[in-house]
Order: sequence, then structure tokens, then C-alpha cells
Amino acid sequence: MENTETTTEVDNTSVTPESSDVAQDESNLTIDDLMSLSEDDFEEFKQEANHKGMKPLNEWMKHIPADARKHIANIRADYTRKTTEIAAMRRELENQKQAMMQQSKNIVDGPLAKRLAEVNTEEEYDLYDPKGMKAEIQRQAALMLKQMIEPAQQELQLNQRRIELDRFKIENPELTDPEYRGQIAELLQTRPELKLEDAFYIVKAKIGSQKVNAEKARLEADKAARRTVASKSSKGTAEAVNGTPKFKNAWDAYQWHRDNPKK
Repeated sequence: MENTETTTEVDNTSVTPESSDVAQDESNLTIDDLMSLSEDDFEEFKQEANHKGMKPLNEWMKHIPADARKHIANIRADYTRKTTEIAAMRRELENQKQAMMQQSKNIVDGPLAKRLAEVNTEEEYDLYDPKGMKAEIQRQAALMLKQMIEPAQQELQLNQRRIELDRFKIENPELTDPEYRGQIAELLQTRPELKLEDAFYIVKAKIGSQKVNAEKARLEADKAARRTVASKSSKGTAEAVNGTPKFKNAWDAYQWHRDNPKK
């Protein structure tokens, strides 16, 4: 009985993700998966990473494999879903907070509070007169309730102001921008009578005006530079410099410089 030896050839060729026969993971890569990476996995993923000087992402997207782009697309979609969910939860919490605030407002600013405000707590009555005794009892009761409600009214006003500020910060994310934050703080220090919202709009208008003026100046500088180049190209130089002749038009100048590259 003959022994047949079977020779097994081993392919040591490196396998790329695209050519691998291993079953691909069908699960979507999420933002949570990305957040779980650290510098132990890749040195670029440091906690305080703030890399600069790279080529724009859209340039790299043209050259990376399709699977990598799909992973990035999945992460982007997952991020969008999560931010949408967070925004919805935040709106719901704000609605609940507003409902609670309205209930508190109805208590401390409702009909009872209005009647108490109408009671003259400063007037004194004759305690020996039955009507005076009744009026004094009502005055004392109103004074006690007023003293109890006032702290709640103050707390309500503070809470309402906090809600207003929170909503304003959400609607105007520029508030966290260093360009805005420093100027707003300085303005509030010099003009303490201003509300945060007023200071923000003043700074926003100032920054907007500065950017518009800077853009106008840049455009004017570009136009002036183009006019100068066009004038020199069409009219030629006023004098021959280093043997360079005068030109009647830009085409003559181009041809001369093309034929005399060292001039």
C-alpha cells in the first residue's frame, strides 16, 4: 500500500481588507466605537489630541478604500441620530420644566397672591372695635402669607431667568466662541446694566461689521492688484528695464518672456 504525501502550499501574501475571504463584520461602526479608541490602539488618538496641518478630509476621502468611507458614513449617521435624540430630549425636558414653572407661577402669582398684594399690611386697626379686630386679623394673616410667598416668588424669578439663559445659549452657540466670550465679558463689566442677551447682540453686530469691512478691504485690494497687472500687461512698461523692451500688449510680453526665460 503506497503512502501518498500531500504537499500543502502556504500563501504568505499579505491580505488587504478588500481581498480578505474572512467574513466581514456586518455591524455598523458607531460613534461609541470610535470613542472607545485610545492612544493604546493608535498613537494619534490621544485624549488631548488637537492635530493640525493635515490635508483637508475631502482630499483624503478620494483615496481611502470604499469600506473606510462607509465606516465614516456610518459614524456620521450615528452622530446625527444621537444629536437629534439629544435635542429632542432637551426640548422635552425644557417643556417639562416650563410646565412646572407655570404651576409654580400659578401658585405664587395667582389670584391669592394678587389679593394679598391688595391688602394694606401697614395700616393699624382698633383692636377694641369688632370690625377693627377682624381687619387686623386679616392684615396679620395676609402679612404672614406674603412673607411666606415672597421667597418663592424670588426663586421663581431666578428659575425663569435660568431657563431663559439656557434657551438663549442653545439658540446662540457663538456664546462659547472665544472671539465672542471675551468681548461679551468685557462689555458686561463696563456696562453692568446690560443683560447677557443685549451684550451678545452688540458684540455680534460689532464682529459682523468688522468681518464685512475686512472682506471689503480684501476685495478692493484684489481689484487694485488686478488693475495694476492689467495696466502693465496691456500698456507695457514705461521704460526698458535690464534690456526688457516695451510691449504693446500682453501677448507680446508673454511671447518675449517665453523666448527669453532668463531675462
